[in-house]
Amino acid sequence: MTKILDCTIRDGGHLCGWNFEKSAVDETYRAACKTGIDYFEIGYRMHKKFQGPYSRCPENILPEGICKLVVMVNVSDFDINDFKKGEPFLVRAACHHDEIRQGIEVCEQLKEKGFNVFLHLMNTDMIKDFSPLEKWDNKEILESVYFADSFGSFTPDKVEFYYKKLQNAGFEKISFHGHNNLQLAFANSLKAIELGAYSVDGTVYGMGRGAGNLPVELLIGHLKTYDTVYYYELIEKYFIDLHKKYNWGYNLNTLTAGLKNLHPSSTFA
Repeated sequence: MTKILDCTIRDGGHLCGWNFEKSAVDETYRAACKTGIDYFEIGYRMHKKFQGPYSRCPENILPEGICKLVVMVNVSDFDINDFKKGEPFLVRAACHHDEIRQGIEVCEQLKEKGFNVFLHLMNTDMIKDFSPLEKWDNKEILESVYFADSFGSFTPDKVEFYYKKLQNAGFEKISFHGHNNLQLAFANSLKAIELGAYSVDGTVYGMGRGAGNLPVELLIGHLKTYDTVYYYELIEKYFIDLHKKYNWGYNLNTLTAGLKNLHPSSTFA
């Protein structure tokens, strides 16, 4: 069965500079554990630039529970010395289309240091050369390879196209991260699940830059294998107020960005 990764604090943190109340983070993590979510991405491990505590994720803010913790690192901002052996999380190494070789190297360094790793391919439709992925001999070190619809421009046929591209490159465990500019994050994630995705991502109330992400409570409610009550309580307690403050979600600007395959921060006259 496809696993679910809750990336609310990491991806949603782009809106608030990762300055979440600790109680909100802890309760979101507890909800993920109680609901049966498989992975919880609690933030970044940034090196050059960081704002709130969940952009740096020091050990003293990591909660304890049964849900596997994940932190993300951008490979362009990676320093292996930021990671200590034995830290209780997986690492998602995110790379752009021109950083794939660097992303592979980062995954190998982290694995050698004892971390389980995801390779996360941003802006997947900008990848013209899949040969570094095809030729990589150590694919088996990955928890999974992610392909991301970073600007929310995908339709389900594109999800299938890139899923099969990665299959043909020799990957067996393939995951999908969708954004909601065209209101297709749900349909695209269901297509990935239909294709056999290892995992798909969502955030509470769809929190994320621009149009945001797939609402995780929608996904788990649809799959009917998870109890959504804890997420509904979270929305009422924390995320409605956050939504009023940061105002993510569908609008004409995010629609245009998705249609033009541009970053959600793009503006149009």
